[in-house]
Amino acid sequence: MDEMTTLKNFRPDAPAADRARLAPGRQRLLDAAAARGQRRFGPRPGWKLAAAGAAAGVAVAAVLVAQVTPVTPTTDTHRVEAEHATSPEPTDGQWLYQKILTRQSTLNFRDDLNPVPEKGAPAYTEFTRETWTQYGSGKVRDMLPHGVLDPVIGRTDGGSPKKLRQAVRQLPSEPQELLRSLSAVIRHGDDYERIQYTFSSADTIPFEVRLSLFRALKTIPGVVVRPQLVKDAMGRPALAVHRSDDNSFTRQTHRRDELLLDPKTYEYRGERTMMLVGGVIDSKVTTEETLISVSAVQRFATAVNEPGVRP
Repeated sequence: MDEMTTLKNFRPDAPAADRARLAPGRQRLLDAAAARGQRRFGPRPGWKLAAAGAAAGVAVAAVLVAQVTPVTPTTDTHRVEAEHATSPEPTDGQWLYQKILTRQSTLNFRDDLNPVPEKGAPAYTEFTRETWTQYGSGKVRDMLPHGVLDPVIGRTDGGSPKKLRQAVRQLPSEPQELLRSLSAVIRHGDDYERIQYTFSSADTIPFEVRLSLFRALKTIPGVVVRPQLVKDAMGRPALAVHRSDDNSFTRQTHRRDELLLDPKTYEYRGERTMMLVGGVIDSKVTTEETLISVSAVQRFATAVNEPGVRP
């Protein structure tokens, strides 16, 4: 089975984690993240990569199996288009579809920020999230776990997909010029956060621009490109890019957030969160890096006419 067929068959009805169990640890982790400073710049828009399920998204840790096993398909209407292909310009009223798979452990944070395993729980839980973002306005609609569109209409905080797509096309290739131009388009965050936002938010990025973004990433002080390839939630090879571990958030939490890119095309693959050596799991100090969560993103180059419709 090819990888995009596997991704096509993600379950939209995976159960959400118990909010009461996860809430205390989630709040502690959010408090620690706030002390670090604003890693991103405002709530992540609905069409960005996000851990599915707000309560479960941060209170997770442990070794995950990165390879996604095929599951029973829920529909035969999905048709996969090339990721980040230069597709025809959607109309302002059309909607861009995105689907995200997140595989994360079933651990909880009971002792401060140290994850504790749940007895009898599976090693990991899968979550899927489907979103539709209106091209011209940036309005966002989410599919709820029971297969009904969320009546609440959100909105992207970084401008509409149309605005971002047009700005990305015009980015210069020289790294320092690119960083300056991007700061005029995305006014919050630092250089690393702006590039991370661009990769995870722009529905279409031409290959030349992806290459320029990657080159610019490598010029930012403190940004690391891991020499060994890792895997996204589908098991696809990916480059892991992240800040140096010498920052206040990582020193306090022993957690590292990584941006995942295709090693050949630099397409956005998703994100990983790791617990580093020296973190504590079940009162024992870890001696190796431990995968907390890993995500994979699916985008369709073809826009649809209304939310809830899949290409």
